Amino acid sequence: MLIPLKVDVPMSRRPWVNVAIIVVTIVVSIWAWVDESVLWAFAESSASVLVHVGPWHLIGNMVFLWVFGNAVNYKFGHVKYLSLYLLSALAGDFAHYTFSAGVAIGASGAIFGVMGAFLVFFPRNDVTVFWLIWIRPGVSRVSSGWIIALWVVWNVFELAIGWASGVAICGHLGGFVAGFAIALLCAASGLIKPTEDEETLLQVLSGRR
Repeated sequence: MLIPLKVDVPMSRRPWVNVAIIVVTIVVSIWAWVDESVLWAFAESSASVLVHVGPWHLIGNMVFLWVFGNAVNYKFGHVKYLSLYLLSALAGDFAHYTFSAGVAIGASGAIFGVMGAFLVFFPRNDVTVFWLIWIRPGVSRVSSGWIIALWVVWNVFELAIGWASGVAICGHLGGFVAGFAIALLCAASGLIKPTEDEETLLQVLSGRR
């Protein structure tokens, strides 16, 4: 188990859109737990990204969104970040409906899209993670490039060997591909530029700053 705690990304503006997404998601999810008809109404609509099936599902997703989303919101600005989030959610839902059965519930696809964007713009920034191997816990700092790649590879592995039952793995991967592609396009076109002390994935791969 690997849980992100914080990222090493200095931010010069408040990530208000990400905070708003988290607050709305928490409120809607609790509302849906109180009234099951609300849960299924959201689940059967394009707004299924706002509801979660239980507290641990919600807490896990919101931790990941808080850690990675704040930095991406800072980098993209409010309008672009909201667009990235929604497009990643749609891509995740599309991938799930195309390759899996049932209804996708939760923000995992959108969050994986945010992680994909983080990988493009902050590939060498450290992520502090809490890890638990068997019963031994610890906290470590790991390069975001490695840790995000590990999460994605693990999802592919789970899908390949059939461990994906009950989890929208295809939605995770679909959201990641969308977020990564959108961020890559933004970086390549110069729509979103790194500061002098930042380095994008394109710069890392090309060996230039």
